Amino acid sequence: MNKFKLFMLPLALPLLMNCGGSENTSGDVGVTSIEDITEGTGNNTTLFKDNPISEVTSVKVFDNYLIDIDMTEINMQGEYLFLKIIDKHKKALFLGQVVNHDNIKLPLTIVADSFPLLVELYSESKEDKTISYEVYYD
Repeated sequence: MNKFKLFMLPLALPLLMNCGGSENTSGDVGVTSIEDITEGTGNNTTLFKDNPISEVTSVKVFDNYLIDIDMTEINMQGEYLFLKIIDKHKKALFLGQVVNHDNIKLPLTIVADSFPLLVELYSESKEDKTISYEVYYD
């Protein structure tokens, strides 16, 4: 008899677990109709394939931008030149020493809403004034 009970217990246990009542007698509680979800969209479905996006839609989180500084226009007497670039949230994108050659080209990959950027060029000399300007997104 013990073998029979051990055999029947795994068969009966799932049946007993599924037999249970619910306090709600209605089976459609919490169901939202598709008409409510798609109201005002012109479509009667929520499938991605049935809801095409516009051809001009884009999500641009990051953007590539090239900072180009013409050093021939800058007349600083200091031996060491420093460049600082910060975004509108005051976060440093570049801070370092640069050489006084013809051009400085600095490619940046930045968050698209970081503009305007503040570019500052300064030296260790007290006679040199800090050159600063803002760069706006084209």
